[in-house]
Amino acid sequence: MLPRGRNLAIRRRTLRQKSKIENDHIDLETSKSLELFIAEVEAFESLGNEKKDHLRELDLLVLDTSIRETTVGSIRGHTLDNKREIFKEIKKCGFKYYVIEAFNTETRVGDVFVKSLNDAGEDLSGAFAFSECWDVVKNKIPQEEPIPVGMRKCLQFGVPNVIIEVDLCFYKVDYGRFDEGKICELLKKRLQWIKKNLSKDSLTFVNLRDFSDAMASYPQRVWKVVNFLSSLPAGDRILGIMIEDLGKYDKDHLGGWTKALRSEMKRCGWEDGHLLVHVHEQWGLVQGNVLEMLAMGGTGIWAGICSEGAALGHADSCTTILNLIRLGNTKVLNNGINCQYLREAAINVTKIVTTEKPFERQPVYGERATDMVFGFVFDQINNSEIETDSASLSGGRIPDFDLSKFLGVKSELRITTMASPEMILLKLRSEFGDEPQFTIDIAGAMKDQIIKNLTAGRKEEYTSKSGLAMLFDQSGGHVTAKIAEIINATAENKPHIDFLIEEVKKLWKMYDEADGTADDTLTFENFYNGFMAPYFGCYRCEDSQAGLRVIDLDYDGCIEWTEFRYFLIWAGREYPSVKNMKELLDKTFRNGIIPAMLDELSKME
Repeated sequence: MLPRGRNLAIRRRTLRQKSKIENDHIDLETSKSLELFIAEVEAFESLGNEKKDHLRELDLLVLDTSIRETTVGSIRGHTLDNKREIFKEIKKCGFKYYVIEAFNTETRVGDVFVKSLNDAGEDLSGAFAFSECWDVVKNKIPQEEPIPVGMRKCLQFGVPNVIIEVDLCFYKVDYGRFDEGKICELLKKRLQWIKKNLSKDSLTFVNLRDFSDAMASYPQRVWKVVNFLSSLPAGDRILGIMIEDLGKYDKDHLGGWTKALRSEMKRCGWEDGHLLVHVHEQWGLVQGNVLEMLAMGGTGIWAGICSEGAALGHADSCTTILNLIRLGNTKVLNNGINCQYLREAAINVTKIVTTEKPFERQPVYGERATDMVFGFVFDQINNSEIETDSASLSGGRIPDFDLSKFLGVKSELRITTMASPEMILLKLRSEFGDEPQFTIDIAGAMKDQIIKNLTAGRKEEYTSKSGLAMLFDQSGGHVTAKIAEIINATAENKPHIDFLIEEVKKLWKMYDEADGTADDTLTFENFYNGFMAPYFGCYRCEDSQAGLRVIDLDYDGCIEWTEFRYFLIWAGREYPSVKNMKELLDKTFRNGIIPAMLDELSKME
């Protein structure tokens, strides 16, 4: 995250002044070219300012679809307990409105779930369910009867609010004979049925399910339906219109179409009607497309808290909302949504649905989403004296936003070739506490060692506690017993590695009992005989003694199991594909203990 700079107007003035000074040293033709260049920079920077300002002022409406969206096409469907757990998460998020099911003729898990909520006396005043506008199509003509099963189940289960699904270019319908006028007539009857049979206070959305394709090929159909809904008498108007895209169209089309819909709603006097947007992933553009649609007139989103959903997923509400906050939107912080909890909820729902954590590089709520990677950025943050001024949000500028600070989570310092010595030093202290060995010099040596290891063909990581400690050990430091204890207490290995470490422990016990006392401690000689002999020629030679000193972290002349286990944990994390105990020990000695031993010998020399 870069420090906040001056506002855009000051930056432009500075650029012009600097250019004028430089112009004294260039010819007239070059000067004119530079002026044109600066003018174009200013023109293009101003293009998105109006959109950013709109997003900052947007009072976003969220219709949560986590219970429904995350089960669509999922490899593992929802169990009853899954739905209960997701329901708890969306309540913690503070979402006022949520989709509870898409009813059809089947008895789905959702039917049982809704019944259980009724039995428990749950307040369903904010619950919505999807329902088709028509269930039956005969001779390519949608039929008024029977009443769609989705609406009838809303009545049966006491779900007061409905989302009516409408298709405007479905291949099974002859729109020449069943035109948009007849669609509107049927919609009117459905709305009347809802008011009469569910509640006069029922909230209704109409979802234009094939919105994008209809706009691309039959925009007049979309206009007719939008015009009809927008022109209803004030007492008959619904809550709003929903539109969706399957990831097929670009943001310019989606933004333009959204603008056209919103303008038509306003022309008809439907200023307070909502226009909710929903976009599926396909080409990696999903969040940008949603923000474009919101900037061009969308008033809210219908989405799940995490991106799990049909095909490649969709634009999740967690990422969209935090993007609005990043842009400077404060209204979303004050409309009842627990914005600080969104990331945790997205992680939890992903686990519930997939049984796994989110992809580690998932924006916003992936494990690495809050990592600090670049050393130069770290230095700027820690050395910056630039303060935020009141004008820093003007001119469409995106304010600096610290996701970790906002969410109250620890920002992981990722140790790579891009890390500065200052980052490495802070990482050491944050993971293992204060230690006299932790100096800027040892941190610099660790940065150099990373390059040496890569040059030698060793592709390892240094962000985990075990990886960082091993790098420290190889770079002139000495891993203390305290560091080893921290690693032993917090290490998480794959079950396969834990099994192999247990196999090593069995061998360890055999040598531990050789002296008549099973105390998890081996003499140097027993440890050499049991584990070091394949890698060192003799027990008393200098190399072997140096290797033993590397492992003896507390310098007591013996090797404790916790001291040796630290090296095994490191090897298992760095080389998780080892097949057996022999391979694990081989990686432990060849890539862990021996390089650290060579460092020990160089210090002795």
